Amino acid sequence: MKQADAQPSNRGLECPQCGCRHFYTTHTEPLRDGRIRRRKECRHCGRRIVTYEATPAPISKRDC
Repeated sequence: MKQADAQPSNRGLECPQCGCRHFYTTHTEPLRDGRIRRRKECRHCGRRIVTYEATPAPISKRDC
């Protein structure tokens, strides 16, 4: 069996102050342009950051 290479993953949010990847979401707010603004706080050091998330486009299914 072959093991996967042990390389750090670049996925997800990382605290710019301590490098922790665990956050509490303190506030979520939908914006007029369809995005979502989330205010988050690092569980380790308490640094607060804001993220903006795009909502996925609706998928339409056609009858075949």
